[in-house]
Amino acid sequence: MRLPSGDPERSGYRWSLASTIIGSFLVRIAGAATGVLLGLLLSSMHRSGVAGSSAVVVGVLMAAFNFSELVGALVAGVLIDRRGLRPLLLAGPLLGLAATILFAIPTRSLGLTCGRLLQGLTTACTVPAALAFLSGATTEGSAGRGRIMGFFEAGSIGGLAVGYALGGILWDRFRRQAFWGLLIIYAVAVTLFLFVRTPRGMVSPRPPRATWTALRQTGDLMPSWLALNAAAGLWFGQAAFQLSGANPRPSQLLTTGLSGSTIGMIFAVYTVLFAVGTISWGWLIGRASVATAMRVGVGGALMTSVAILGINHATSFGGPWFYIPLGIGIAAVAAETAFAPAALTLLAARSDSVPEGRGAVMGVYSMLLGAGQLVGAMLGGLVAMPLGVDGLVLTTAILAVIGLVSLPANMETRPRPSPELQVS
Repeated sequence: MRLPSGDPERSGYRWSLASTIIGSFLVRIAGAATGVLLGLLLSSMHRSGVAGSSAVVVGVLMAAFNFSELVGALVAGVLIDRRGLRPLLLAGPLLGLAATILFAIPTRSLGLTCGRLLQGLTTACTVPAALAFLSGATTEGSAGRGRIMGFFEAGSIGGLAVGYALGGILWDRFRRQAFWGLLIIYAVAVTLFLFVRTPRGMVSPRPPRATWTALRQTGDLMPSWLALNAAAGLWFGQAAFQLSGANPRPSQLLTTGLSGSTIGMIFAVYTVLFAVGTISWGWLIGRASVATAMRVGVGGALMTSVAILGINHATSFGGPWFYIPLGIGIAAVAAETAFAPAALTLLAARSDSVPEGRGAVMGVYSMLLGAGQLVGAMLGGLVAMPLGVDGLVLTTAILAVIGLVSLPANMETRPRPSPELQVS
């Protein structure tokens, strides 16, 4: 039964939803900004002749974060089901505070690696707990749930974009002291999470088999989602390097060398398009089925690769052979954004059938994100060296096809009446 719109408890419920989404957004900002700051810090140390600051260390730090998020998300999901989501929700940014202190104080590669492992756990704790709360609070059907999941996904991508930009700005102004500024972001996230009012009675002893029963509900969703996350990781890991002209190829327009500000503008425009598209599709889910949205999203990823191929082989940054594929690419990105809110809505629906394992189910999101980033980064290095941007385009198309053929056979969501919300 719904609470009346004027009920103060209903207002607290809405504030809890907003606090969860905004707090998760802030955690994403801090994590992304840290990645940029660490890259610039190691570059500065390397130029100064400091040992343990090579490109290998950069790769180790990235792998440490993704591995920690991948493994930690599974553990966090299990703990949420046994201990409740509030401890894990608060643990996320608190671990981020500890990690940031390790980055800010004078330390070498071992300390930085430990800090990055802690920061991976920050995301691993925050995201499954946030999604477990959001999915549990939106069981009234896919329309309302789709909107919430759209906002969450837009916040995740937007947090990454804001963090990437913020990291560079902070480094230019404060150098290594910039890490101390990130403590404020994590502190605000902790404060917001303190106001999240979790339902009573959601925790009780669970047998270990409950976790595996819950995870089996998500097995058919994993291949397609992993493929699309790997495609995203491919470009996040390689785009700046390739677009900056580090390895120019006369036949590939996008490798001839763009300025840093132009590359930043490309990322900014993409992020705005992605955020607007994700939120819009979140509102549409319910009118359009989850199955339709997921198919449109995978098709959009495939069409995006075709559009980038056309841009990459245009003769110049202008003229019809540049603007036609550019227009196709914008439309393709709008279609691509349908996948994530639809997949999150479906994942939340699967968690409804095993509420005792909701934390483990929603932890799959972080597991697939971390695994996709790792796979994409590895594939990007392999294909970009011999083929440049064309290699990224070809791999994206292959991953999109894998995502299409591996879509789950059952993409139905079964809305059920929303229970009366009891908050503590």
